[in-house]
Amino acid sequence: MSSLTRVRTLPLAVAAAALLVLLGAGLPVLRAGRKELAEPRSLRDTAYVSSQQCRQCHPTQYASWSRTYHRSMTQEARPENVLGAFDGRSLDYLGTSARLERSADGGFAMAFRAGGSRTETRVRVERSVGSHRYQQYLARDGDVYFRLPIAWDVAAARFIHMNSAFLTPDPVLEPDQVVSNVDYNRHVTRWNDNCVFCHNVHPSPGLQAESGRFDTQVAELGVACEACHGPGAEHVAVNRAPLRRYLLHTSQAPDPSIRNPRRMSGLRSAEVCGRCHGQRITSDITQFHRAGDPFVPGEDLGRYSRPLTRDTRQNAEEGLFRTRFWPDGSARLTAYELQGYLQSPCRAEESFSCESCHAMHAGDPAGQLRPDRLGDAACTRCHAQLASPLSAAEHSAHRPGSAGSACRNCHMPDIVYGLVSVHLSHRIESPDVAQQARDERPDACTLCHVDETRSWAARAQGAALPVADAAASAGLSEVAYRLLAGDPLERAVAAHALGKVDAQHAPGFRPQRLGLLLGTLEHDPYPAVRTIAQRSLLALLGPDSPARALAVAYVATARRSERQVRAHEIAAATAEQIIPPAAELMQALRARADAGAIDIGE
Repeated sequence: MSSLTRVRTLPLAVAAAALLVLLGAGLPVLRAGRKELAEPRSLRDTAYVSSQQCRQCHPTQYASWSRTYHRSMTQEARPENVLGAFDGRSLDYLGTSARLERSADGGFAMAFRAGGSRTETRVRVERSVGSHRYQQYLARDGDVYFRLPIAWDVAAARFIHMNSAFLTPDPVLEPDQVVSNVDYNRHVTRWNDNCVFCHNVHPSPGLQAESGRFDTQVAELGVACEACHGPGAEHVAVNRAPLRRYLLHTSQAPDPSIRNPRRMSGLRSAEVCGRCHGQRITSDITQFHRAGDPFVPGEDLGRYSRPLTRDTRQNAEEGLFRTRFWPDGSARLTAYELQGYLQSPCRAEESFSCESCHAMHAGDPAGQLRPDRLGDAACTRCHAQLASPLSAAEHSAHRPGSAGSACRNCHMPDIVYGLVSVHLSHRIESPDVAQQARDERPDACTLCHVDETRSWAARAQGAALPVADAAASAGLSEVAYRLLAGDPLERAVAAHALGKVDAQHAPGFRPQRLGLLLGTLEHDPYPAVRTIAQRSLLALLGPDSPARALAVAYVATARRSERQVRAHEIAAATAEQIIPPAAELMQALRARADAGAIDIGE
């Protein structure tokens, strides 16, 4: 070997020897690292660090989360966060005037004056809650935050009383009647041990049993990263080591220092969402009020609480939650989505969870639906045999591409009230008109075929109706009957159904639809039902109707005489035939509806 060759190979030999030494020393470190990644751990005593800390390593996820309404669920009342037009305007309702204005220091305030009183109560808005459909506002009194009675309706761009947001009736007011004995503050509620639980990260009411005072703490306002992924202090600390990050990057193992709902079983993943999207009850409310909900994502939610059902008792009292569910146990209100999930046969698939349809970091923020599973794709992922339009049409007995052949219209019908709207059920089921008539709940068929009766729908399914068809006896369609004779939630569902422009109905039924909706604007004592009817009326009228401007300007005032004038003005401007229900029939059915009055504030 030449001297030149020996000179060249010497550095290579030294480098190889050094590499062997490093590998020998490093292998135990690598083995220890892999062992650490494979060991599950509890995050029970781990501290929270906030989304700003998460942002440093996960900027893409931070940006996608920032676009969601979760981020703005609770915010300080700064100008960039407040949507309401606090410009000095007033809202008069139930004999009280509320003036919405800016403070001298640029903040926001509400000033209340009861009719005839010289005294004005002025409160400063400290925080906002929500930003999608409506925005609520919080004021502060010492250690307590409380929700104010006025909210901002985002779509209508106007302030509303909270009576209009919940299923709460107006009192009966005549033109010259003096308003008295009306609880204007019916929906003023304490934030510290109510709203705080679902609208923030790691909430702790801090109720002190001896004094009754609160020391309420949250890890972060709004629904941020650690609400779904668990506390992040340990995750941040251990991942400062480059070798650990390399091992995570090259392995398929989950990181035990944090929780990822997409790596959980379907049930555990759904419970992360169900902590807020599934009203619950606990046997130890004192502990919850003192130190907060101890649940950490990835745990069994049932260790600490259980979902409310129709038959849940509280303090041995029965029936307290019955109006929140249909007789078959299906939810009638939003924030009970976990209950629908638990009742769905799709749960038989181990991986089925909320994220089977929803994406927390993708899609339209309005529903956070997975972009790759919009429409029927969410269902045909498992039911591949129904993926083609022809097979879907054969399965549904409706023409291809029609509303009747869409999976969700039959299997997840719109029967749930919330946020001044009607939403689809999260109980995935097969339509059974006969059974749903027996259970006294709306069925998917007549919610789409709005001009038909349940008897007709049952025959179409090859069945007989097991109960008397009250709608057919009254000469009405099922939806029309429920709008006139149902309880407030049934009326909300019916008003929503009448506004579906793709509803299956005979063209000749349009005058009746208009008449039913205008009658609701005039007569229904629930402002939320009237608002839904107004929305449906606008959908039917379309953008070019001469009555559209009047319908948009309609305000769900508590005074029936004023509503009557507005409804008649809209009717006169439509230039269309309108067929209202017979006055005698409507009066008789309204008496039945009044007997089913309910009052659901939350």
